[in-house]
Amino acid sequence: MLKIGTAVVKEGEIVTKGSILVGGWIEGKYTGIRYVHANGEVKAKVWYSQKVEVELKQIKKIETGNLENKYCVNINNFKINFTKRVPKFENYDTIETTKKLKLFSDFYLPIEIQKITYKEYLNNEISYTVEEAKNIAIEEAKKSLEPQIENKENILNEKINFEQKENSVEVEVIYEVLENIETKEKLVF
Repeated sequence: MLKIGTAVVKEGEIVTKGSILVGGWIEGKYTGIRYVHANGEVKAKVWYSQKVEVELKQIKKIETGNLENKYCVNINNFKINFTKRVPKFENYDTIETTKKLKLFSDFYLPIEIQKITYKEYLNNEISYTVEEAKNIAIEEAKKSLEPQIENKENILNEKINFEQKENSVEVEVIYEVLENIETKEKLVF
């Protein structure tokens, strides 16, 4: 008589990481139980969710394309400015880049040339309707969930929860995905 072992999980039963679902053993009349390698495919429903909140009134930065460049030299932490550092823009972002001077491939002098770039931007106030904010939130939530799901064809169900707050909209997107959750383990005696 020869028996081969398997595990059965009923639908709706919760499986945790490390649970043995497919195991292999042979039970012989004279040899007793011997453990052997088992192959199997284990598919389970896995849920992924993402919450996104979108304000109904937002202020967005719009770059105008205007910029100013200023230069200075640092010699052993002593800074020499060539121009005034205050830009003529009302709203701006500051980008600093530093380059060390070198004589040879790996011999640097204690002198740095620093370039300061000021980029002008305008503050633009945008007002969304509840429906527009909801659609933006759904799109952002789906975009952040996509990298987590290996095969989009395995999405079984999509659920969207929506909550309107005083000045914002909160959306939760939940995907129910059928995934292969098997991990192979070494047989150790």
